[in-house]
Formats: sequence, structure tokens, C-alpha cells
Amino acid sequence: MVCLYASHAYLSIHILTFLLLSRWPYTNAKSNIATHLSTKPKTCPYPSLLISKACKGTASFSSLEEECIKSLTLDHRTKSASTALELAKAALSLAMEKAEHTQFLIGSPKKPCFKSCMENYKDSVVEGLMKAHRSMGNGDVDETDDDLSLARDAADYCNMILSVDPDDTRSLVFAANVDVHNHITFVMSVADLL
Repeated sequence: MVCLYASHAYLSIHILTFLLLSRWPYTNAKSNIATHLSTKPKTCPYPSLLISKACKGTASFSSLEEECIKSLTLDHRTKSASTALELAKAALSLAMEKAEHTQFLIGSPKKPCFKSCMENYKDSVVEGLMKAHRSMGNGDVDETDDDLSLARDAADYCNMILSVDPDDTRSLVFAANVDVHNHITFVMSVADLL
């Protein structure tokens, strides 16, 4: 029996020594090598000078500048724009797509706040963006700005009525509407360069 306990203690010491030694290089190397570095960039993609200049106008709206740069740099239409007018038209097309997608997400709502939001999208957001598209095509910068303001205010109203119920703020519609509001802001910022 004594041999069994002695060999057990001997074996336990070897296992403990092995475990401690096998951890030694890891604990020393951990301070020298950062193994947890993210490979994803934390900053926005490198924007064109035109996109950077356009997105500077969103800086007054909290932290939208970085989001503006990211959004306009990632879309192929806005990224390839070489003039302010091309960028404005491409950004407006992107905002229109997002508004139509949000309108689709709202669908045929039963809750009053969603019904009100749907009416707003039909009458003001999508319609305002379509009018802005026509005004921009005609070269009427003031009318374009007015139409974009109307559309953004309507999206803001939808945001306000959906913010009343915390459950609604977690909906896809709420997130999509915020995205529409932001993209209209981006278009307005680009249109300021015209």
C-alpha cells in the first residue's frame, strides 16, 4: 500500500509540474503577443474626398459623419460618383430604396402607431423623396432641399410615434426608419454641395 501512495504522490507531482510548465510559455507570451486583436477595421473605409466633404455636413447631427462615410463608401453607386451631382443622385437613390424597404416592412399594420407611420411613408417620405428626385433632375436646389426636409421630418415623426412603446423600438420597422432618416440626412448633406 505504501508503494501505491508513494507512486500516486510522485505521479501527482509530475502532472502538476507538467501543467505548470506547459502554461509558462503561454503566460509569458501573452504579454508579448496580442492574440485577441481584431482583424476587422474599427474605422470607416477610406472615403473619397467628395464623400468626406459631403459627410462633414452631418457632423452637427451627433455622430452621423462616420456612418455617412461608411454608407456612402460601401455603396458602389455613391463610391464611384465623381461630381457632387452624381453623388447626390446616387445617395438619393439609396435613400429611396431604403424608404421603399421600410414601407414594405410596415406592410398592413394593425397597431395605430404603425398605421400612422405607414400613412406617413406613403404621403410624405416616399413621395417627398420622389419629388426631391424630380427637383434634383431639374436643377432646383432649393426645391430639392424642401422636399428632402419634408421627407426627413416625416421619417422623424414616424420615429417619434414608434418610440412611445419600448416594444416598437425593438422592431425591424423602427431600425429601418432610423436608417431612412439618416440616409435622407446624408442626401441633404451631399445636396449642400450643389
